[in-house]
Amino acid sequence: MEDWRRIDIDAFDPDSGRLTAEDLKPPYASSVSLQELEPKISQLRSAATSGDFLNALQILTTDPPYSADETTKNQYFHAVLGVLTQVRQADITNLVKQLSPKQTDVLVKYLYKGMSVPEGQKQGGMLLSWFEKVTQLSGVGPVVRYLSDRNTV
Repeated sequence: MEDWRRIDIDAFDPDSGRLTAEDLKPPYASSVSLQELEPKISQLRSAATSGDFLNALQILTTDPPYSADETTKNQYFHAVLGVLTQVRQADITNLVKQLSPKQTDVLVKYLYKGMSVPEGQKQGGMLLSWFEKVTQLSGVGPVVRYLSDRNTV
């Protein structure tokens, strides 16, 4: 023991549990399948085509499919992206004002996901407009919560 300052004390403590990758995964009650999300996706699309964007935003930000597999999440994301890109830029501020803080956090998750995939990057200007309005109205709180949350959309 030449350098006693570099000893890992936790290695000698039997009660000190090491975290594994499995420990860091968020707990879910059950996985959501695509068949269970189909009605919600059709509700999103019908609300968007009828012009009821507030209802569509509330549907997409309430109970997102965190426990779904990646293909199911991508199907749902494409419906969300369709809703977000149909809204006129002049209406974004009024819609964001009517969302709760939890719904705003979920919206920020979808905006970040949109900016990270090629389909969303094609609509980058619209997604940045959404992001700008959210941060103007809510501050950077939703962004910080997005960065620290383990649940992904």
